[in-house]
Order: sequence, then structure tokens, then C-alpha cells
Amino acid sequence: MTLLSLAIKALSTAFIVVAASLVAERTRPFLAAMVLSLPVSTGPAYVVLMLDHDAAFIAEASLASLSATVALVPTVIAYAAVARRGGSLATSWLAMLTAWLAFSLATRLVDWTAPAAIICNLAGFALGILATRRWRHALVAVPPVRRWFDIPLRAMIVMTVVVTVVLVSESIGPGASGIAAMFPASYTSFILIMHRRLGGTVVAAALANGLVMLVGFVGFLAVLHVLAAAGRPWTGLLAGLSIPVAWSALVLVASRLEGLGGRSADDARS
Repeated sequence: MTLLSLAIKALSTAFIVVAASLVAERTRPFLAAMVLSLPVSTGPAYVVLMLDHDAAFIAEASLASLSATVALVPTVIAYAAVARRGGSLATSWLAMLTAWLAFSLATRLVDWTAPAAIICNLAGFALGILATRRWRHALVAVPPVRRWFDIPLRAMIVMTVVVTVVLVSESIGPGASGIAAMFPASYTSFILIMHRRLGGTVVAAALANGLVMLVGFVGFLAVLHVLAAAGRPWTGLLAGLSIPVAWSALVLVASRLEGLGGRSADDARS
């Protein structure tokens, strides 16, 4: 990987995580989740892979990513369950990391097809969304006082996480690369920055809302895989990226109509 490619991935992830942290401090976890769940980490990771590999490699890697995406459901649940009970930053994050690693490795034991991976994801996310529906509302009581070094420090934390993950996964094959591309770098960085600042309950609410947003991410990977398998990975990337954006917009509209986001603060006060 070139230094430029690594810098693009690190900077894009840092931008979105810092933006999500600022939104979380000033508004609601629902809106922070919208920002945090966009494919700003995985998207640049696939740009980097496409610069170095052919369409067949991208098709195999994206199928591995698609099958590994379902691991984000127990990952979020593990963090939220511990954090909501008052778990420390270290304990909550280790619970999340353990769940992600265990379930991601478990997906490697299955010889996946794209339809099977899509069905598994839809079922897994449906169950995860139902299981965390009571966790999605939380209020930031008083916005924390921002210090002059907060934003540079947050960006540095995110870039450190991203660079470490990329360097560790440099020499692995397409299947493992696809799983490595799904490492929750954005979520990890958000937790490291905001757990102590806002509390585990608020961060857990953001990640629980993120499960709803990540349904569009399944569409992104499915389209990328299908078009890469047809020899058009760049078309697949561009077409796929439009899906999570459209899905997030649809969820936002639905939340305003049904009160999921627009009246969550009122619900929490009542």
C-alpha cells in the first residue's frame, strides 16, 4: 500500500469519526449513528485494494466482507450490554473486540455464496435491531466543555487505529483482507473518544442506532460483489456507495414520520 492510499483511508475515517463525535455531543445518538455508519472506512479500504488487485480479488474480498458484516450485530450488542451496566472503557471495548473477532472468524468456517450471505445479514440485523430497540434512546444531559486540543487528539486516535489495522493486514489473502476491511475502526475510535466523555449509555445508543443504518451497508457490499464478479469493480464501488446514503436518508425520513428520531428526546424525558 502506498503512503498516499494509507493517508486517504486514515484521513477519511478520522473526518467522519470526529464529525460523529461532535454531532453526538450536541444532538442525539440517532444522528451520530447516521454519520458514523456511512462506509467511510471500508470504502477507502476497497479503493486501496482496487489499485493493487484485479476484479476477481475484489469479488472474493467483498464476498468475505459481506459474510463478515453480520458479526457487527453481536459486536454492538456486546459493547452496549457491558457499557450500559456501567462497564469501564477497557472492559466494554474488550467485550466488543472479542465478539467481533469470534464471530468474524466463525464466518470463515462457511463456504459462502452471495445469496446466503445476504440472507444471513438480513436475518442477523433484524434480530439485532429488535434486541436493541430499547437501547436506542439516550440524552446528553449537558454537552461537555470542549478543549482546544480535543479535535486534533480525536483525529490522531482515529488515524492511529486505522494505520495499525492496515499495516497488520498488509500481507494476507483476499478472504482475510475482506474481513480485515470490516474491522470496526470507526466504532472503535468513537468508543475510545466518547465513552468517558458522554458515558457508555449514550455511546451504546449511537451504536444501537447504527445497526439500523448498517442495513444499507449490506446493499453496498452486495452490489460491489456482484459487479466485481462481472469484471466491473469500480462501477460496483460507485453504485454500491449510493445505497447506504439512500438508506440513511430513508431512515431519517421514517424517523421523523414515526417519532423514532424526532421525538426520542421527548420520550426519554417522559
